Order: sequence, then C-alpha cells, then structure tokens
Amino acid sequence: MTEHRAGRRRMLQWAAGSVLMAARPMALAQDSDAPIIETLEVAGANLELQFPPGFDAPFRVAAKAWVQRSALVVANYFGRFPVPNAEVLMLPVDGGGIGGGVSYGEPSPLVRVRLGRYTSDAQFLADWVLVHEMVHLSIPGLPRTQRWFHEGVATYVEGIARTRDGLVAQADLWDGFARGMPNGLPKGGDKGLDGTPTWGRTYWGGAMFCLLADVQVRLRSERRVGLQQALRGVLEAGGNYSVQWPIERILAAADAAVGQTTLTELYALLKDCPRSVDLAALWQDLGVSPAGSGAATLRDDAPLAAVRRAILAVS
Repeated sequence: MTEHRAGRRRMLQWAAGSVLMAARPMALAQDSDAPIIETLEVAGANLELQFPPGFDAPFRVAAKAWVQRSALVVANYFGRFPVPNAEVLMLPVDGGGIGGGVSYGEPSPLVRVRLGRYTSDAQFLADWVLVHEMVHLSIPGLPRTQRWFHEGVATYVEGIARTRDGLVAQADLWDGFARGMPNGLPKGGDKGLDGTPTWGRTYWGGAMFCLLADVQVRLRSERRVGLQQALRGVLEAGGNYSVQWPIERILAAADAAVGQTTLTELYALLKDCPRSVDLAALWQDLGVSPAGSGAATLRDDAPLAAVRRAILAVS
C-alpha cells in the first residue's frame, strides 16, 4: 500500500478536523487545535511523531514513551531500527487501548495506529500492535502472493522481541504460539502459502514458517545463529520496507547471513503445497506443554529445549 507524503499531511489535517467536530472530554482538551509534530531519536533513527488534536500534553508524553519503548524493542532485535527515518501517526479514538495499525513503505516509511484517548500506562506497556507494525519496516515490499511472509515475520518477531526485552513472560509467549499457530495449518481446499490468502494462513501460517526456520537454522548451526541473524542479514544487504524485492532475493540474503539455505529450502516446500506440520510433536520436542489459556509449562529436559532457550537468548 502506498501513500504520498502530501496525502499523509492531508490525512493528519482531516483527522484534526474529525476530532474537532467530536465532543472532547475536558480532561484531554488539546493545548491548541493544530496538529502537533514531535521528533524522537531511537537507536540512530529519527521518528516523526504526529499528533492530531485530541491528546493533551501529559498524554503525549505517555504516548512518546510508548513509541520509544516499542522502537527500542525492534532495534534490539535487529541490531538497529530498520529504517533511518519514519513517521508515526497516532489517530485518537474513543475509549482506551491501542487499536489497529498499518505500515507503509513508500514513498517513505510510515506507521499509523489508532490510539484510545483513555489508554492507561498498563495498556501502553502491554501493547504489541506498534512493535508488530514497526517490524514490518524491516522487510522489503512483496507482492500480495507473499503477504504471509510480511505478516508472519511481524507476528513471530513481535512476540520474540518483546519477550527478550522482558515485556512478556516466556511461558506466556509459548502458550500464545501454541494456541495461535494451529490457525496457520492448511485446511481442506487450501493451497500452499503463496496460494492461500486467508487470515489464518497469512498471519499464523507465516509465523509457523518463521518458527520452523528458526528451529532449523539453530539446529544446523549448533545454536550459534537463528532467524534473528538471518533477518539482520536482509537489513545489511539493503533490504527494508522502502524497497521492493522478490521473496527469493529476501530469502537468499537471509540464508547468506547464516551460511545456509534453510529459508529457501523451506519456502520451496511450503509455497505451493499445503503441507501440514505436526505441531504437537514440535511443542513436545521444544519442551512446551500448552495450558490452553495462560502460561504454558516449559520443560528443560526436552530434546530441543536448548533450541527453545536459544531462540529467546539476547544476542
């Protein structure tokens, strides 16, 4: 999806007008009726924060801290923030919490999120949406056929990166993966990942691809490297959301960074054929006993427990 900068400015002005027409709670009265733009430097990147009317000064401070924390989580995983400059547009909505988000790569990186006027500190801390959208900035633009790779990387890396930074408990992460990834398994009539653009196959099928790749890369390297190093290799090769690459080039750059062909081989297996994955056996090997809801039980005597720990080890 593309959007010109001038169009974004119009969006910001339109959002301002929409907010002004709505009744605003006195507690969040804006200092002025003009949009406010602030800058934030994170891990060498310059982020332009765009606030339409609807956020008072204290709330903007809280939102700025949330953006900084989210950007640092992403930078810690990738070794740097994926792009040198990006815009973050926050659209005020009723209620509390973070709503949906969307990322744009052209003509310049932009993340847009809906932000509730009554969002609490706890809701800011628990948010995953902004990290998910910022992870998108690390992957070159792809055709719709491979949208699953973009969403899969964002879904998988968001959970891993937030857990590494102490924002999610390890047992909660693995339980969430164990509950979510069955949505990515092929159903009757499905094709491979490239040919099945359903919600489950796009988000969780893509995340399952990332988990399988992470485990296999670590097994082949005796746990020295994993998907993290492979994705860092894409950035180092000049790939991010501001450019368009075919998926073969992305996977080749990722493989080259770890000295393997794992991602390319896995793509060849899953792109056209609806191959199933024995998730129950995978969780057992990783030492993950899902709880169904809440925290999973993690066992360190499982065959791949060391791989599971390596995936979450800070490097």
